[in-house]
Amino acid sequence: MPVTIPLEVYEEFEKGLGKEGAKKVVKGLESVISEATEYKWKATKDEILDAMKKESVTRELFVERMGLHNEKINALRVELDGKIENVRVGLEGKIENFRVALEGKIENFRVALEEKIENVRIGLDGKIELVKADIKRLDMKLNFLIVLMIIALTLMNPVMAEIIKNLLKL
Repeated sequence: MPVTIPLEVYEEFEKGLGKEGAKKVVKGLESVISEATEYKWKATKDEILDAMKKESVTRELFVERMGLHNEKINALRVELDGKIENVRVGLEGKIENFRVALEGKIENFRVALEEKIENVRIGLDGKIELVKADIKRLDMKLNFLIVLMIIALTLMNPVMAEIIKNLLKL
């Protein structure tokens, strides 16, 4: 974009230098200003590019740094894998200890329960034997009562009483 001198400045030059002189001075000033601006722009641009190059990361440097980060990540991964394995082994050991302890307690509980069941069975067997003895005694009493009833009914029957009397010849 070319530099333009304001019209007021041109008119002032024209008054003092004339039309041709003013044109030459203005063109000269515009040319000098343009060249100075271009030079300054190029110098500033070069400074900015140099600063950017110094601050920017090259592809090689990026790849190198990424390699270092990948190595660190891999080292951390190996370390964490080792820690995870240690935790897994520790937990498996604790689970196995708990399982063994629980099996022992279950076995103790099973034995105690079987002993209690056996004691209850023995106690019930004894009570069953007592009930059987009571039933046998009651059965004998009932049989005795039935025989007595039959005898009593027989003896109370007048026909039977005559038959017995004739047998005994009384």
